[in-house]
Amino acid sequence: MNPARKYLPPLFGALAIVLAGPAVTAAVTLKPETIEAWNRYVAATEARIERELTSDNGFLAQDFSAQPEEARMQVLGGGIVVSEITTTDSTGKGIPIPNGTIHHWRGCILLPGVKLEQYMNQVQNPSEEGPHQPEVLEMRILERKPDELKFYIKITRTKFINLTYNTEHHVTYHWHGPGRASHWSASTKIAELANAGTPEEQEKPQGQDRGFMWRLNSYWRCEEVDGGLIVEGESMLLSRQIPFGLRWLIEPLIDRAAHEMIINTLEEVKQNHTTDAIVRTH
Repeated sequence: MNPARKYLPPLFGALAIVLAGPAVTAAVTLKPETIEAWNRYVAATEARIERELTSDNGFLAQDFSAQPEEARMQVLGGGIVVSEITTTDSTGKGIPIPNGTIHHWRGCILLPGVKLEQYMNQVQNPSEEGPHQPEVLEMRILERKPDELKFYIKITRTKFINLTYNTEHHVTYHWHGPGRASHWSASTKIAELANAGTPEEQEKPQGQDRGFMWRLNSYWRCEEVDGGLIVEGESMLLSRQIPFGLRWLIEPLIDRAAHEMIINTLEEVKQNHTTDAIVRTH
């Protein structure tokens, strides 16, 4: 068995947005109205998550879906449940994102034999040493506090288009009674790199780049059950607006890439934690 990669606080990573051609790869500017709309979307999403975390009728987001029992049974049976979601405002209407696009997905998996305390200890104490996941080039802890972490990750994506970023993230950890916990991650810096991997490497001004990843938030919930730990992640990524005339072509490719990335991330989480559980018992 190959050794497990050093674990990082789980993110759903930078989506390899499938955009091609000069119309969608030229530099764009992140506009104030786009940031304002993103902040409204985040606030509405986090308010909904808070309601779910404190509800007497469930804990995981899937508990509030149209078919909660079916989703839970699928996860407990070893399946991975993935869905694209959209946050609405207090009146049930969509939240427009001028000059931008929000990619919002959720995925859920069972970690067999894993205990909540073991999982939380691992995500709260990531290692700066490698080897990391293939897309992670470098990782550093910037600040550590009780139930709080700030870290830097240099990430790269080479599928469809080469992208490399310097990113910083703020993670908070929360306990919700016996057998339940959550951790939230918000990007505090995302800077695309020009001439990555060369002596001329430098950061582009934030918000003045190709616009494939401007913001990234992740929200994770963990519930201990008979047989292991259910881990559910929800990711929101803000990118540039997809040109109207190309949406019919690009959106299915983006959805396919996002679905694939979420599954890969959840399987990575499972591999790291279940491998660690095996090591602990031998």
